[in-house]
Amino acid sequence: MEAIRSCLEAFGIFVSEDKPMGFQAASGVVLSRRILGEGDLFLTLFLKGMGITPVSARGAATGKVRFGGGTEPLVWGVFTLYQGKGGEGRKYLKSVDVADDMLKLRASARALFAVVRWAKLLTRHLMEGHPSDDLLANFYWNMKLLNDGELSVEAAEWRFLWRWLKSWGLAPELAEYIDCTPLELELLRKVAAVKTPELNRTWAADAHRRLFANAARRIEVFLKEV
Repeated sequence: MEAIRSCLEAFGIFVSEDKPMGFQAASGVVLSRRILGEGDLFLTLFLKGMGITPVSARGAATGKVRFGGGTEPLVWGVFTLYQGKGGEGRKYLKSVDVADDMLKLRASARALFAVVRWAKLLTRHLMEGHPSDDLLANFYWNMKLLNDGELSVEAAEWRFLWRWLKSWGLAPELAEYIDCTPLELELLRKVAAVKTPELNRTWAADAHRRLFANAARRIEVFLKEV
């Protein structure tokens, strides 16, 4: 039951826990990590209710403190943090309850490369400390679709980028921005708009890869311009 509860929290149904004073717990994902001096890790987390959150994990690079794979990039879970001295100081990682390591996704170089690119875009475009829960859910579900083989890399990338702009109210009119036939336009709209359980596996067909790839490139250019 605890594993199911952690998954629900990480995937958008979050129930806060009572923590000792000074501690915070939130579901989310590791976007990136790098090694600091003296064996610490510096993590960029994307958390529900907190947005982009820089965190230090003391001793994690040397193995003195172990987080059970919870500091690996693109791992989803519930992260417990504590604040450094002074209230405005750096946040530190206390523990991680891993909910989804997206292991199958890591076996595909193309899928992994795409998701790493998405993570870099999120880090570049989002402000630290500003929640963006709709975008967090969008990131998770499109990663999950790739992990489960439900969509091609191209279709998932299109879906992620379009839903991102849509959530910000910045999505351009497709007919004016993407050169394609009416049937192709309808396919783009369906893949972008429908809920995850209603997705059709035939949309991952090779015949549609070029359409989705071209549309995703156009939307990424648009995102860089806004």
